[in-house]
Amino acid sequence: MSTDSSAQTHALFSSEQLVQDSLTLISLPAAYTRLQEVMTSEDSSMKDVADVVSLDPALAARLLRIANSAYYGLPSQVDTISRAVNILGIQQIHDLALATSVAQAFDGVPNELMDMSTFWYRSVMCGFLARELAKAAGLRAMESLFVRGLLLDIGHLVLYSRFPQESRQALAESGDDLLALFAKERQLIGCDANEVGLELMKSWKLPQSFVDSFAYLQRPENCDDIGKEVAILHIAAWITHGLNTDLLLEQMIEKIADSAWELTGLGQRDVEKVTDTVSGEMIEAMYSIFAIDDSAI
Repeated sequence: MSTDSSAQTHALFSSEQLVQDSLTLISLPAAYTRLQEVMTSEDSSMKDVADVVSLDPALAARLLRIANSAYYGLPSQVDTISRAVNILGIQQIHDLALATSVAQAFDGVPNELMDMSTFWYRSVMCGFLARELAKAAGLRAMESLFVRGLLLDIGHLVLYSRFPQESRQALAESGDDLLALFAKERQLIGCDANEVGLELMKSWKLPQSFVDSFAYLQRPENCDDIGKEVAILHIAAWITHGLNTDLLLEQMIEKIADSAWELTGLGQRDVEKVTDTVSGEMIEAMYSIFAIDDSAI
């Protein structure tokens, strides 16, 4: 594939190549890998899940902060991991442990293109939009959608780290169009952030719902099993991108695929309501999950 870009000084990479080359830097913590094993075992109990989480002090501390944050608004203090598991449930503990594990995996990875607090702020914004849109659409898998929304842009951390010059050029030349950004990344690098995110989900052996969320993000109508959930994420991704590029809401709405509206049953007014509800709650959850100083945002 040829390009007239002066920024490209390397061979083009496939997403599979790029992720395999990067896995030594961005592997998930051992505690999360063990948690995956425990959750897939038919003999495991809530106590087993709590024991695994408790072995990683950083993970345990973050999950307790989440359980006691405004994100859940529980009426009493949650002071042990076993209580957190019993209150939140194994699946929610898994999803939140995954979110914090991904943050830990990228901690310290060099990134000259974007301030990390800004990146995670935007990611949490997408997660909250997905969660609230799911609620508006009558879906129950809101926790999982929050985490999948949170991870939707994770491929950009790999591209920003490995190819800052090309990524900067792609951002500059694509304007406010997310699909144009992906196309420019494929031209300059060989793969786009969504493709990298998809390969990360596969390499980390995450649930199929996470893999499908990336694979069908721009064409949710082709996802038979969780099309409605992927359509929610499609809308959340476009709204987040629009907010970050100062698009008007009407302009964001125009870019969302017709199939996403049809699958979710949502309309413009629903999106307006959801967008208006996330700010204060979002910052609190951001701080609780990633322990980022909110003065840096």
